[in-house]
Amino acid sequence: MKKSFLLLFLLLLGFNPGCGVTELDKASIPLGLGVDVDGEQIVVSTELASPISPEQIESSSGPDFYVISGRGPTVVEAARKTTLEIPRNPLWSHTNTMIIGEKLARQDMALFMDFLSRNRYVRKNIPVFVSSQSTPEEILSVKPPIEPHPSIAIKNILNLQEKQVGIYVPIDLKEMEFRFLSPGIEPLVPQVSILESNTGKRLCLEGAAVFRGRKMVGSFNEMESRGYRWMSPRRIQGGLFLVPSPLHSGKLISLELSRSLAQITPKLQEGAIIMRIEIKAEGNFYEQNEAGELFTRERFQAIEELANQEIKRQILLSIDKAQELNSDVFGWGQMIKQNYPQQWGEMEGNWEELFPTVDKQIKVDFSLRRSYLADKSFNFQ
Repeated sequence: MKKSFLLLFLLLLGFNPGCGVTELDKASIPLGLGVDVDGEQIVVSTELASPISPEQIESSSGPDFYVISGRGPTVVEAARKTTLEIPRNPLWSHTNTMIIGEKLARQDMALFMDFLSRNRYVRKNIPVFVSSQSTPEEILSVKPPIEPHPSIAIKNILNLQEKQVGIYVPIDLKEMEFRFLSPGIEPLVPQVSILESNTGKRLCLEGAAVFRGRKMVGSFNEMESRGYRWMSPRRIQGGLFLVPSPLHSGKLISLELSRSLAQITPKLQEGAIIMRIEIKAEGNFYEQNEAGELFTRERFQAIEELANQEIKRQILLSIDKAQELNSDVFGWGQMIKQNYPQQWGEMEGNWEELFPTVDKQIKVDFSLRRSYLADKSFNFQ
């Protein structure tokens, strides 16, 4: 019991391991952290939550956050330069979103990864993004709708879209660091951009940054990102995808994914590398945008086959783009290492030459399970 009271007391005081005790009225809360380059300088930007007084709570006045940036020849120097403008000690362990500038990503991630691997204050389980056509400072400065803080809004958008539409796969700092350190696997990081509209600026997920070695070499578009998600080694749940109607050309059917699991097995045959990709998925009939009865056994079987073809198409788009960019974001090299350790020892040195030549065999088995509130197509009179 005494230990519980002591822990609670330290938390209330804003205890920060390695930095002593910081009283709450002398601390600031960094919610988002961004790193980029500008010429020879590193730019570190942080989004800080504004302290709210009881009067502001009642009147809802005052800004919810502000953004401070520091510059320097190294990441540490630039980060500490932000304290020249912050009157309170930043508690970096509260950071919940990391944004890497596209300029930094395309130049050399070594400028940032050494700092990340040593830093003991920034948590490794926070999601990572790459800014697109904007700087991290600009991203963190956009006031989002509904959610008061940009960094939290970006994180929530990423989590929500995975269940609702199923496009981009989250990646955290720990996973990104592992992929940079390990041979036979490269990072794929969701990109965030600023959408201009008549109602102002909005934050939007758009594309996924593809890395090779220490640099970003290109991006996956929406369909390529969907294909990557189908091949995720974990069980995926949620998302929506469209397939052609078996009734009328040009019409589409909306299917909702319940669950999907990929099994990817490398095979070495007569000097060739083959990746056998098997997708087992199931989902629900969600919407049709045409007149006609689709709820028959024959047409449901036709829809399942069309779904198999569409999933395979998306997977092929993802593989083709990755091989074009020569980036093993799927971790195929790691899979070969696990299954053929001796052969991988011979391949590792020239994996960049071998990866674009890897062949693939794709088998998809999608099953329709239910159709929610209706068991027949809507009939117009």
